[in-house]
Amino acid sequence: MRLLEDQHVHTYYSPCARKEDAKGQPVASPERYIERAVALGLKTLIFTDHFVEDPSAPEMIVQFYKGSGPAILRDLRTELNRLEVPDDLALYIGCETETLAPGRPAISRALAEKLALVLVPTTHYHLAGVPQPLSFSPQDVADHMLMMLESVVRLGWVDAIAHPFDERESLVGDLRRIYEAMDKRHLEEVLGLAAEKGVALEVNGSAINSPARPHYPEMFLPVVQQAKALGVRFTFGSDAHTLGMLGTSPENEAWFAQAGLEAADFLTTREFLAKKGLL
Repeated sequence: MRLLEDQHVHTYYSPCARKEDAKGQPVASPERYIERAVALGLKTLIFTDHFVEDPSAPEMIVQFYKGSGPAILRDLRTELNRLEVPDDLALYIGCETETLAPGRPAISRALAEKLALVLVPTTHYHLAGVPQPLSFSPQDVADHMLMMLESVVRLGWVDAIAHPFDERESLVGDLRRIYEAMDKRHLEEVLGLAAEKGVALEVNGSAINSPARPHYPEMFLPVVQQAKALGVRFTFGSDAHTLGMLGTSPENEAWFAQAGLEAADFLTTREFLAKKGLL
């Protein structure tokens, strides 16, 4: 199954997407993404750059986000308005924010409701200043992952959880061991709450393909299957930081089939827009 919407794309407005090609040209410019999307036959892109609403707040101790405030949304929108976009390609602006503390995304509900899609990560343990587990033992990581996930899902207004349970295995260890350590009753409760609140889980193409997360596809598979059975729906994002990452890969498509996911399991961008009254 090939999906025609990519709902997680980073441009050079994200600090981690500023690479250049051999000719010195940026590989994550909106213009080049548009060209690539047309070549791939994609119909929708949501640009989801890393974003915090108030990077100057005293409690904002995550240095990664110091330049990721409202100006990037404004500048991206200005740039998109200058570009020629084919009639059959829809472009939207969302964001990938951060969770600064349990239940505290770095974006307000009021602003979130004005954006096409807000992705909220809860396991960016590689960033200094974000909430961390007590240790990186499988049990401590499992407990912390579930606690953080529940704290954001309970808010109810978050659109989707970015790359759930994902992190580099060089930091957290074998993700299969973390899944084994999870309280399965608690996991079921949190997934059921996500279904009840209408909070989606992201299927992240980059995480599924990542050599730095060799066991993520295996670990995340039963989570997705259980979530689907409970009524949770999903988003798909390549998490592209360069042109070559855009869209679904053959590995992604094979994983969808293994997980039993169908097109109807994925929320469309128009569904998010309709829910927010943005159509």
